Order: sequence, then C-alpha cells, then structure tokens
Amino acid sequence: MIAEDVRRFAEDPAAYGEIRPETGFRRVMTDRYCLLFGPVPSFTLVSRLRLDDERVAETIAEVRQLIAAHGHKKATWWIGSSSTPVDLTDRLHAHGLVPDDGPGSEPHVTALALASEPPAVDGVEARRVESYEEYRLASGISRTAFGSDADDDAEWDAIAESRYEAQVAGDAPRSYIAFVDGRPVGAAAAIVEDDLPGVLMIGGGVLPVARGTGAYRALVRARWDDAVANGTPALCVHAGKMSRPILERLGFEAVDEQDVLLDPATC
Repeated sequence: MIAEDVRRFAEDPAAYGEIRPETGFRRVMTDRYCLLFGPVPSFTLVSRLRLDDERVAETIAEVRQLIAAHGHKKATWWIGSSSTPVDLTDRLHAHGLVPDDGPGSEPHVTALALASEPPAVDGVEARRVESYEEYRLASGISRTAFGSDADDDAEWDAIAESRYEAQVAGDAPRSYIAFVDGRPVGAAAAIVEDDLPGVLMIGGGVLPVARGTGAYRALVRARWDDAVANGTPALCVHAGKMSRPILERLGFEAVDEQDVLLDPATC
C-alpha cells in the first residue's frame, strides 16, 4: 500500500523539500506551477501544473519570461494525472510544445513507488561512489547507458568537480556505482533528504554488455538501504519503457502517468 504523501511526491517531486542555495538548484513555486532550475542552464523543469482554462497561455508566457531571466533553456513540462485542466497536454501542444523525445529523454513516463523491501542481489557490488574518480566514472556509464545529449554533457562536465564537492557535503544527489566481477557496469543517483516522504531515484542505467547481470536491481537495493537508514523507507522514480518492467517485478507500483513536453521556444 502506497501512502498518499508518497504518491503525491512520486508525481511531483520537484515541488517537495527545501531548496537550499548550496544545492545549486532554485525553485519558483506558485499555486499554478513549480519551476525548477538546476545547476546547469539545460536543467529546467516545469511541474505540478494547476491551471485554469483561461490562464494556460498566460502561464506559458510567464514561465518563458522567468526562464529567460534566469539564463536557462530547454524547459520540459511534466503533465501528470493531477494536472489541470484535464486536456492540458493537448492545450500545450496547441501552443507549440512537443513530445520530449531527444537524446536521453522519453515523452511519456510512469511514476512508480515502492514501500516494501526489494530483494538483495548476489554477485553484484552496488554502493555510493567513494571518490571524484568514481563519480566521473559513474557519470560516463550513465551517459553511455542513456545516450545523453553531448551539449548537455559538456555543461555538467564544466561543473563536475563542484558538484562532487556538493555531494560530499550533502548538498547534491547521491551517486552510486555497480560492479560485476570487479568491472564498473552500472550507475545511478538518488535524492535522500529528511524532509521528503521517500527517496527519489534518478537515472539508473547499466552498460549494454552488462544488462541482465542484476546490476540494475542491485542499484535499486542500494538506494533502498539508504532510504531505510534515512528513516524514509520508500522509493519513488519516473520510469521509462526499459526500466518500468524491471521495477514492477521488484514490487514497484504505478501511481501516475506523465506526458513530458519540450518547449522549443526555450531552446
């Protein structure tokens, strides 16, 4: 049974928790939307959309102005089951937004949640990264696994050292790495905070040559163990078409379906 606060967090995680300056994130929260700016210009996320019929165009214009003022770009709009109006995806299409099907992205995801212990995985070591070198190695594995955008990768490379330092200080998502027979083959991340209903899993991926070895499942288990240790024993994730079947076999439950749209006007 997934608690209601966990379900709501899984749908709109950007709207939860404290955003401290040290994290490198900034958030604009209104009664109509949550606009999250990440540490690089290409990380721009619009979610928790609660719009009146007559204010859709006004809100799009307002959000675009804020994005430009903050020097950001590539805004993605996440439309979940609680978003209003009910035909918001169609309305956004009419205003020029398009499905986000670029490198490393998917135009539709499922919010999943888990509130019971997943199985342990034998023969795979999955743990948090222990050095800057491992952090960079995990980043490279994720990029290969997801086929990310080269320009976006360059932005993150430029701040890689400071992001690792922020992680060590507890001001950035935790990075994880998985080894099979001593070889690094998988990577993932998670947001673990005391003031959140659960742990948000981010970007779990495994190199193609190592898929089917249990590395992905071991990365899930490592983050579950951290969730329990943190006193927030629940995992949430926005899953794409590859990860959803694996996660559901581990006991994750679908709690929301989301369309993901890109605003070309911000690109």
